[in-house]
Amino acid sequence: MPLLDISPQTYNTFVTMILNGTKKSNPSYNPYANTNSFLFAAVFASSFLKQYYAGIMPSIIGKDERELLSGIALYEAGVFGALRAELNARVNLTVPPFNFTVGNLTNLSAQLANRLAGCGVKDEGLIVPLQLGAENRTSSNIVPGNANSLAYARSAREILRIVFTTGNATRSGGIFPRGLNGALYRRILTLKLS
Repeated sequence: MPLLDISPQTYNTFVTMILNGTKKSNPSYNPYANTNSFLFAAVFASSFLKQYYAGIMPSIIGKDERELLSGIALYEAGVFGALRAELNARVNLTVPPFNFTVGNLTNLSAQLANRLAGCGVKDEGLIVPLQLGAENRTSSNIVPGNANSLAYARSAREILRIVFTTGNATRSGGIFPRGLNGALYRRILTLKLS
């Protein structure tokens, strides 16, 4: 099992990057300090799972395997929607100890995820420009989706670029400081697929 680091220090690294900082954010971000901070951290992690399941679904072979993945993906999508709805109810509240709102933080984190993944817009905050809103009619964005209101999908490399916080699928860090150890990750390393 790979080393998983979900410590306040690791999340603080994400927030520092979100705020375009070059050193640790001051004051430090602690996802376990209050409800708003925890919900944001949970949504940030949950979005990658949902997108990864959507990304790998077409490559899954076998009826039992597809049923299993469908069940997991539907569950994760439900959790993600519930968490985003909770964040949306707090969209204008500040995230202690900072002066920015939940809405600002979701928008900035989506921008960071898109930048690290290097694949265009596949993540969105709670408040978006009309051209990204559902049917170009709303700027409220509880569940992000593409122009056809379908879930965004990410490849394994895109997810690794984000969770490693390096923008490189072969350079570990972030919540997996020592990388992963599965067959797909070894293949990415062998082929040097950044």
